[in-house]
Order: sequence, then structure tokens, then C-alpha cells
Amino acid sequence: MQNPSAFCVVTLVGGLALASSALAADSWVIFAGGDKPNREAWVVDAQTLSSRSDLMAFLQTATQEEQNAYLKQLRRKKPPKPGEPLAGPDPVYEIQVNTVYENAIKPNRLIRKYSVNCARNTVAMKMSLVQWRDRAIEDIPPERFDPASEAVEPWQVQLVRFACLVGPDPKAKVPAEMMKRGFLPIGDVGQSPANFIWGNLWKDGTRPAFTYRPTDAELDRIERNLEANLARGQRETTRVLDESVRAANRVGRNNLMDMWIGKTEQEFVRTWGTPDRVENGADGSRTLYLHRGERVQGLNVYGHVVSDVNNRCDITVLTMDGYVRDYATQGATCAQQLR
Repeated sequence: MQNPSAFCVVTLVGGLALASSALAADSWVIFAGGDKPNREAWVVDAQTLSSRSDLMAFLQTATQEEQNAYLKQLRRKKPPKPGEPLAGPDPVYEIQVNTVYENAIKPNRLIRKYSVNCARNTVAMKMSLVQWRDRAIEDIPPERFDPASEAVEPWQVQLVRFACLVGPDPKAKVPAEMMKRGFLPIGDVGQSPANFIWGNLWKDGTRPAFTYRPTDAELDRIERNLEANLARGQRETTRVLDESVRAANRVGRNNLMDMWIGKTEQEFVRTWGTPDRVENGADGSRTLYLHRGERVQGLNVYGHVVSDVNNRCDITVLTMDGYVRDYATQGATCAQQLR
């Protein structure tokens, strides 16, 4: 198999000293391959790189015990005990990738967003647009996306390397060191890297002409369709997540609190009031702490407790991406107060 890093040393570096000096590079060529007139190039935009937990993949593959262990971890206020089972989703990174094609019968470029799972060495497509030269831009619906697959193709290997290097440490983007790994910094290329590719890598070729010009109405429709697809994917994610959380925590639930799973955090706070305390998790989650009722102790003149009436109910609510995912209650009167 071709060395994924070799292309930058052999093909790209010559005549591109200007690009290597772009210390604040936004776009990077991560792989280029093929022979004229069938060359292809993969470009990533580092500014689109974002991190999140692969919660969906975890819930779809985890056993009931693993799900319960993960939900217990989320509610825990102290470090886990030695030997306690740990489980949870892998951290993943999402990033936009442009694939530019030289061949006139292929698209001018593909604009796609991928999810990269570093622990599993997999990539999964999350968004896809096809920019043709002879017809309108095609918005690919989610049901036609490629399933998550192991990163074995050279461009996939480089994508995982880039996301898993820059994701944890954005300061790692030192051009000289990145070029050793096969990543070429090309700076800010605007909305499309195709002009850079043709102007610097494929100068010996003839760029196919565009024969189609989209109208403003078509561009607006494409944008609306893309937003609708993203919203549909979010709703499906929420539905599967809510069903999994409910199944893992069916015993001992409170009917009133159970109704809030799947609702927005904003709706919950509007009804229940501002939490007494909020903790932000490293994975983007938020834990809301609320208290209802009070504990009243009666003391005699010597300060000794002579009566103790505990009417307190402590409520812990977990939210993720702005939605209520789980909750826990503690207190002798929760059954009476939460109804």
C-alpha cells in the first residue's frame, strides 16, 4: 500500500514553500493520489474540527450492565471505587472534508462531514453534498450515507491521524512537523479548496469548465434541505438515546420526572426554576442540582437534637446537547413531593 505520508514529500512540497509558511493555516491537504487525468485530493478545514462523545454508538452496542455502569458514573460525585466497572462512549471528532476531482466526468468536489472515532479507528459520514460541473448541487440524504467503517483507505488513515492529533491538541499544527506526517498547510482557501488544488498541484492539467450555473433560489433550497437533514438526524439521535436511557433505568423511576426525559433543559428550568448548582462535564454534559423541601431539627437548650424531620428531596438532572437525558432523586419524601 502507498505510504499515506509520502505524497506530501514527493508531490506537494516542490514549489509550495509559500504554503508551508502559513503558521495560522486553516485548511490542510491530508492526501493526494491518482495519475493524470484521474488525480484526487482530500482537504480538511481545521476550523470545523469539533469534539463530542460517540454516545449513539455506545448505546447501540453496550450491554445492559455497561449502560447501567455508565449512567452510574454520570451520577457519581466522587471518583469510582477500585475495581468498579467503568463504561462509556468513546470521544470522537467531527470535521469537514473536501474531495477534489480532476476527471471531468466526476464531480468538481464532494463536501462531507465525517465523525472520527480514535479509539476504534473508524470514520462515519454525517453530511454530504456533491458539487457537479454540469448540474445542480446534490444533497445526499442521511439514509444513503456510508456506515461507519474501519479507516483502511489512505485518505481515511490520514483523516484519523489529523483529527486525533489536532483534536486533543490544537497547538500541534506546526507546519514543519505536520508536513512530516503528510499534511500540507494551505492557509485560508475560502469556500472551496479547488482553486488552490488546480493552481498549485495540478498546474499541468486542464481544468474542466462549469456548464451549469445555479440560481439564487436553488442555492437557498439546497441550504434549507441541508438544515432539514441535519435536524432529522438530531431528532433520530434524540429518540434512540431517550429510549435507551429509559430502558436502562426503568426501575424506581418517578412518573413526573420521567416525563422530562427528552425535553429541553430550557423547558425544564422554566418549569422547575433555576438550579441550586450546575456542573459542566468534560464531555459537554451538564448536571443540574435542585433541592425541594427542608430538613428541620429541633434542639434543646443544650444544643442536642430532640427531633429530626427530614422533608428534603434532592434532584439531580443530567442534560446533554441541551436535552434532559437522565435524573436521580434522593430523599425520604421524594415520592410525595414529586408528583
